[in-house]
Amino acid sequence: MVLAAILSDAFNLLKMMLPMIFIGFLLANALIKSRYIKYTNIPMALLTKKAYLPVTCSSALTFYFFNSWTGVGVLSTLFRDKIINERHVIVTVLIAMLPKGLHSVLFFQIPVAIAVLGYSIGLLLLAIELLVFSLIAFLGIIIGRRLFQQEPCVCKMEGEAGEGSEELEEAEKPEETKKQNKYKKWISHIGAVFAKTLYDFAKVAVVLIPTTILFLAIFNYGLIGYFEGLFRPLMSAINLPDVAIIVFTASFLSQVAVLSVAGTVIALEEITVLQTLLMLFIARILHLGLGYVKTSFPTNIALFGKSLGTRVTCIEFITVESGLFSVIIILLLIQSFL
Repeated sequence: MVLAAILSDAFNLLKMMLPMIFIGFLLANALIKSRYIKYTNIPMALLTKKAYLPVTCSSALTFYFFNSWTGVGVLSTLFRDKIINERHVIVTVLIAMLPKGLHSVLFFQIPVAIAVLGYSIGLLLLAIELLVFSLIAFLGIIIGRRLFQQEPCVCKMEGEAGEGSEELEEAEKPEETKKQNKYKKWISHIGAVFAKTLYDFAKVAVVLIPTTILFLAIFNYGLIGYFEGLFRPLMSAINLPDVAIIVFTASFLSQVAVLSVAGTVIALEEITVLQTLLMLFIARILHLGLGYVKTSFPTNIALFGKSLGTRVTCIEFITVESGLFSVIIILLLIQSFL
C-alpha cells in the first residue's frame, strides 16, 4: 500500500512538471538554432568595450552564453596565444558571470524551476540569482576600467563577410532548387531542435523521476526522522522545516535534484516563500561550492596553468559564494522582522 501511494504521488507530481520542462527546452533549443541567436554577440561586444577589454574577449563571452566550457576554452586559447594577459582573463571571467547566468536562467532554470516550483517562486528565484550574477559582472567592468586603458573597438559579427556571397550563390540557383534546399534546410533544422530537446529533456528526466520517487519513499517510510534528529538545531536556528535537510543533501547530486526535491517539499509541506527561497539558496551555495572544487579547479589549472588557474577558481568561488551568501543574510533579516 505504501509503495502504491508513493508511485501515485510521484505520477501526480511528474505529470505536471515534465510536460512544461519539455516545452521549455523546446523553445530554448528553437532559439539557439534560429538565425537570430547570432545577434547576442552585440551585447557581449558592448560589455568588453565598457570594461576596456580587447575586442577578442567578446568571442569568449559569446561562447560563455552558449556553453560555459566552450567559453573558458576560447579564453584559455586567447591566453596561450598571448593575445590577452592574466588580468584580461580575470576580468573576463568576472564579466562572464552575466552570460553564464543568462544561459542558466534562459535555457535551463526557466524550463525546470518554473515547472517544479511554480511561477511566483520560480521567477523570484531566477530574478534574484540573475541579479547576483549581474552585480558580479558589473564589478568586473569596474575593475577593468581601473586596470586598462580604453582601446578603439570595431565590433563586427562573425559570419557577416560570408553571408553576402552565400546569398548571391543562392540567388543564382534555379527556383525549384531553391525551394528544395529551403525545404531540406527546414526539415534538418526542426529535426535538430527536437533531437536536442529530447536529449536535454532525457538528461533532466533521468534525474528528476528517480529523485522524486526516492524522496517520496524517504518521506513515507519515515527515514527522514534520522536526518531531522541530526540537523534539527540548525533548522530551528534559521526557521526552516526539518525536511529541508533533504534538499541540502540533493545539492551534492545536481541542481535538477535540488529543484525536484524542493518541488516535492513545497507540495507536501506548508512553507512560506521566504523559507523556500532560503532553502534553495543554501542548497545553491552547497551545489556550486562542490562544483568549483570538483570540476572548475582542475579544469582551470589544466587550461590556464597552476598559478592563474588557481586564482581564476578562487575569484569565481569567492564572488559567487559571497553574492549568494549575501542573499541568504538578507532573507534571514527579512524573516526576522516578519
